[in-house]
Amino acid sequence: MEIWPPWLKFSLRTKLTLLIESLVVILVVVTGVITTMREKESLEGELRKRGLALAADVAKFSTSPMLSNDLPTLRRFVNHSMEQDYVRYVVLLDPQGRVVMHSDLQEVGKIYRDSMTSVALKSEKYGSFQATLPGSGEYYYDIYTPIYLDDARLGTVRLGYSYMAVEKEIASARQQIFIIAVVTILIGGISAYLLAAFISAPIKKITDATGKVAAGDLITRLTVRRNDEIGALANSFNEMTENLRKTTISRDYVDNIIGSMNDTLVVLEPDARISSVNKAACELLGYQEEELIGAHVQKILPMEESFFSEAGFRRVLAGEKIINLEIDYLARDGARVPMLFSATVLKDKEGGIEGVVGIARDVTERRKAEEALRQSERELRDLSAQLLTAQEEERRRLSVELHDELGQSLMVLKLKVRAIQRAWGAEAGLKKECDAVINYINEVTENVRRLSRDLSPSILEDLGLTIAVRRLVESSGKLYNISCSLDMTELDSLFSRDQKITVYRIVQECLTNIAKHSLASNVWLTLSRRQDSFFFQVRDDGEGFDVREVLGRDRTKHGLGLSAMHERVRMLGGTLSVQSSKGGTIISFAVPLKFR
Repeated sequence: MEIWPPWLKFSLRTKLTLLIESLVVILVVVTGVITTMREKESLEGELRKRGLALAADVAKFSTSPMLSNDLPTLRRFVNHSMEQDYVRYVVLLDPQGRVVMHSDLQEVGKIYRDSMTSVALKSEKYGSFQATLPGSGEYYYDIYTPIYLDDARLGTVRLGYSYMAVEKEIASARQQIFIIAVVTILIGGISAYLLAAFISAPIKKITDATGKVAAGDLITRLTVRRNDEIGALANSFNEMTENLRKTTISRDYVDNIIGSMNDTLVVLEPDARISSVNKAACELLGYQEEELIGAHVQKILPMEESFFSEAGFRRVLAGEKIINLEIDYLARDGARVPMLFSATVLKDKEGGIEGVVGIARDVTERRKAEEALRQSERELRDLSAQLLTAQEEERRRLSVELHDELGQSLMVLKLKVRAIQRAWGAEAGLKKECDAVINYINEVTENVRRLSRDLSPSILEDLGLTIAVRRLVESSGKLYNISCSLDMTELDSLFSRDQKITVYRIVQECLTNIAKHSLASNVWLTLSRRQDSFFFQVRDDGEGFDVREVLGRDRTKHGLGLSAMHERVRMLGGTLSVQSSKGGTIISFAVPLKFR
């Protein structure tokens, strides 16, 4: 639809010329107006200064004649002032407003009571009014100044100064500005035409070439040689045409690419209705393409998927991207198909929203693998717990056997050696050997007891967890020659029997590892209740180690170590934290007491 009639269609050169010339005219007019206003203000100020100077001179020289009432002298001063250009009248008033002398002698003796006279008589300094002369309508300034002798006021001078001087000067200035404006507009018009021709000529070439390309001529090239934006535009046009010629692809070819995708593709209208789907989506969901085109997206998506709610869809239309969101598609038979979904808004060349394009990948097999992995992890954790439980039971059995059987056997052996010693007491050498054997039996007996305690600390049953941990820390410090500092609150009321053994084993494992590997001199242990949780921390000043490297080792090639500690802490309901660096290691965890 054409808005303008054909005769109003101008070329780009004409439009640019008119635009530049209009700007020149506006600039000239604005400059002329501003210059005239400033000239007028300057002339008005000069005019007032000139009038005030004349009035001040009359007031100065009229002091003595006013005192002596010397009218001839006053008349002479008035006539002299009237000889000045643009002076229209001079009036000398006494303090009561009576005319002492006037340029028009007929006014002498009259008393003025008008508002301007009242203001002039009351004013203690000079001033002025702007008014018009009766009859002629000529503008003038009525300038007044008081006549003083010392502090005594003798009267007032009023002087009428014509505005015609300003008008003449303004008229002369306007004439000069008009001449300058005409010359400037002519020069600007010529310059505008030349500039418009310089700009529009290559643009017309580009326009003609664009029309040819639109008609299918992809061989057209521009020969614009410019080092500015137009030259860059011409080069870009040539590159675009060449690329278009090389990469023209049919829609059927694009459809074949989309149809061969393994991932599902769904294109939605702004109202969330399906406008396009690919073959993979139809095969996965069991629909024909025509069954989905035009249907609302909730046909293939459950209602609870938040992305396709009204608010969620609006956010995507506003530019929010969705990347790898796990959702379920709804197949034709009602089955839910787990998908990894990504979506973004689809825009046209002008930036208008055409809809939303969504690509999704079937992750059914991956979810099955993840569930199998989680199940394996649960089974592994259960197995680890059973292993630790079985290990503890085996330790308890070995401890009993060591304490009961081996301990009793050593006691019997000791008694028999003493019997031999008593029977052969006369033999000094034999007595000495018996004493050595008894001492060795005592050492073995003590090692058996210690080993029995390590395997199954009966002290837990006899004296409780708090004392057992304290004894363990003290004995480990002496055994390994390490300074141990223990900060511990009462623990026995916090844990069940099995949990006490678990806590004891964690402390035992920490001290053993420190003694074997850390080369520490000092160890600080904290076991305390903090509100509704149990807090545990062991800190040493040893060499430290690489936590990732230790945890990543093959467990078949080394002991359970940290892994066993992790599992024991998990059985308590906590998570083990291990921090290590050069200068020491910190092992800590917190267990909610409600877990027990």
